Amino acid sequence: PSAATGACASVMTTTPIDQVPAACAALWAPYGVTKVPPANLTDATPPPPQLVNATQGAVSDSELSQWILASTRDSLWYRWAEANDQATVLPRLGQIALDPSAELQAISAHEPISQPDCALFPTKVAVFPITAHEQSFFAGHGQTVADAYVFVGNYPGPCKVTATDASGQTITLALYPTAGITFFASHPVADPLLGPLLFYDGAGSCSEAGAPSLWCRS
Repeated sequence: PSAATGACASVMTTTPIDQVPAACAALWAPYGVTKVPPANLTDATPPPPQLVNATQGAVSDSELSQWILASTRDSLWYRWAEANDQATVLPRLGQIALDPSAELQAISAHEPISQPDCALFPTKVAVFPITAHEQSFFAGHGQTVADAYVFVGNYPGPCKVTATDASGQTITLALYPTAGITFFASHPVADPLLGPLLFYDGAGSCSEAGAPSLWCRS
């Protein structure tokens, strides 16, 4: 349970920070938010994906399962932050420079973003150690990665991410017509309010040139 469990227990929907109990507002104020999420935001999670442990015994299946749950929580917070114009939460989830540029532009324009399940929750995740050779892929894309493991997710298609502009018009930010594989170099962290997360500081996809072939066969 996070530190907000008790102080914010009465907050059942996303609420302006000046309308929640004072103790709850005091917890969230350092996060720079203008709204507070419902206390049960991460209680319900989608079914866990198929998990492939390719760490050669370095990490147990049970620990990996906990990491995948942390990744799911990360995605739930990501969706809430983008949908509610709470950009200050995003740097706590991962390196914001890795977020899609179209989403970052929509965020800067204060346009709420809709992230469907197909864009956030993979159906299968394979976890591999990151070797020096694979580090070069991230370095070649200007990413500094110190993580020991990469999480390779198979995502279903078709899938579409949208935003709503000031006039109420829906804008397509990303369209994925077919299934694809995306990978994240990540490590577990424990945030006082957001709870256990899987912080990402490297990212890529199997559609990119030079993507590690081992990961893309997962």
